[in-house]
Amino acid sequence: MASYFQLRSDISEVKVQQEAQTRINEVRLRVLEGQVTVLQREVEDIKSVKNKQ
Repeated sequence: MASYFQLRSDISEVKVQQEAQTRINEVRLRVLEGQVTVLQREVEDIKSVKNKQ
């Protein structure tokens, strides 16, 4: 059976890993949001070109 201190250490390690994964996910989300913005602009540009024709 694992000792109290080992369990506590394991929990702490999991918490650090979860925090790191959360930061990574936040960065990924910001990148995706930026890509969506670019794509929305491109769609609007295409629509405006089609409407001018």
